Amino acid sequence: MDRNTDMFSNLPSSLLIIIASFLSFKEAARTCILSKQWLNIWREVENVDFDENNFVKLDESEENQKVQREVFINFARQFIANHSQQVIKTLGFRCSKPGNFLVDMQNIVMFATSHNATGLRLDFSDPTWREDAIMNHEAVSELPSHVYEHGQALESLKLFSCRFDASKFTNFSAIKSLSLGWININIGSILVILESCPLLETLHLKKCWNLEYFEVSKPGLRLQNLVLDKCDIRHEWLAIEGPRFQFFKYSGKVGQFLLENQRDMVEAELDFGMQTEFEEVGAFLYDLLQELFAARILTVCSVFLQIIPSGDEPLGLQAPLDVRKLILKTALHSNEYCGIKFMLRSSPRLETLTIDIGPARIFPDYEPPYPFDPEELWSRNFQVEFCVIETLRVVNVKGFKGTRNELYVLRYLLHFGRAMEELNLYASNEGGDNGENREFYMGRAQIVLGFYKASRNVSISVL
Repeated sequence: MDRNTDMFSNLPSSLLIIIASFLSFKEAARTCILSKQWLNIWREVENVDFDENNFVKLDESEENQKVQREVFINFARQFIANHSQQVIKTLGFRCSKPGNFLVDMQNIVMFATSHNATGLRLDFSDPTWREDAIMNHEAVSELPSHVYEHGQALESLKLFSCRFDASKFTNFSAIKSLSLGWININIGSILVILESCPLLETLHLKKCWNLEYFEVSKPGLRLQNLVLDKCDIRHEWLAIEGPRFQFFKYSGKVGQFLLENQRDMVEAELDFGMQTEFEEVGAFLYDLLQELFAARILTVCSVFLQIIPSGDEPLGLQAPLDVRKLILKTALHSNEYCGIKFMLRSSPRLETLTIDIGPARIFPDYEPPYPFDPEELWSRNFQVEFCVIETLRVVNVKGFKGTRNELYVLRYLLHFGRAMEELNLYASNEGGDNGENREFYMGRAQIVLGFYKASRNVSISVL
């Protein structure tokens, strides 16, 4: 066979369409330059995504952005006019100024419903909006009425900055995944949605507001995955009494949590970065952690590590966790030390520890639950956690810079980690205040190579 022959040249168009469908819509469109055979293949893919971010440049003037947005809409018009497939699986439409193109928006959405799309994503949020800002933004547009009328085929619906009428969700009985973001919504509407969507398995709320509290207590729900991402929950109270989750993520302020009978939990992620002041609310987090006992994978943030020991039990949970993979999003600041020890002591079956080092909210008014010396805390003078000695096999450090605090912790883990098999140091790409760079951090990793190792089988990789 000629080595210069295109390996795809003899494949039928139907197979090329399948291959292109595994690419993102943007990458699929780029295949048109490969050869004449690929010229129109991308137009037949079943997953369509019209995203203005591929056309509109935020660093240019508003006048230029307006022209770019018109080019984007014209591209969508032409695609719809030339599309010959009878069915599409999913359609996404992102446009931060849809008010200027209401007819086109209606046509794009009608294109999805008329082709029996099972997935629909409408995102009218502005890319300049900040997720961590206190300000709430009113929804830019409204869900077209024919979506309610022809939504029986939808299994996935994502609406961002898009108003809707929850009482009309009765036609969405096939939906399994629902994502709502940047909207005003109350708990009553959420309960109506849960009643109208009996097959719902995943509920994702992002930057929603006007929620007095969050409660799901309806028996028989199939809800398995819940994400509450930076929502404004006025009374910071969350109660789950019906569904048994497999995945739970909460990002917001510390509040009161009630999650009953969560024996099926596989993974949980807790992010309290919106907490602005250090408060002794460790009891709330202690109770929440106990309710997540079954999770095999657990991610916690710096704020969690600073607050969790401030309750009545500063050393660890009385009833241990079943976690096997623990991810700590941390600055490895001394304020977090007691929380890190707390989590290690509470995880006697831990196998993989990931220390993800990055910027964190460090409370200046932090008060430790007990007096300690930062260096002595990571020594033999304090009781070594069971998991460190017996079960911990893999340690990953992301954003490694070789700071003194990082070296304290790594020396401790290597010195007592008899079961350790891997230590992976991923050097940071971030520049330091004194000119430090990735090469400098790689050099600091050589210090770790010289530490005493309790395990003869441990291998250290610097990446």
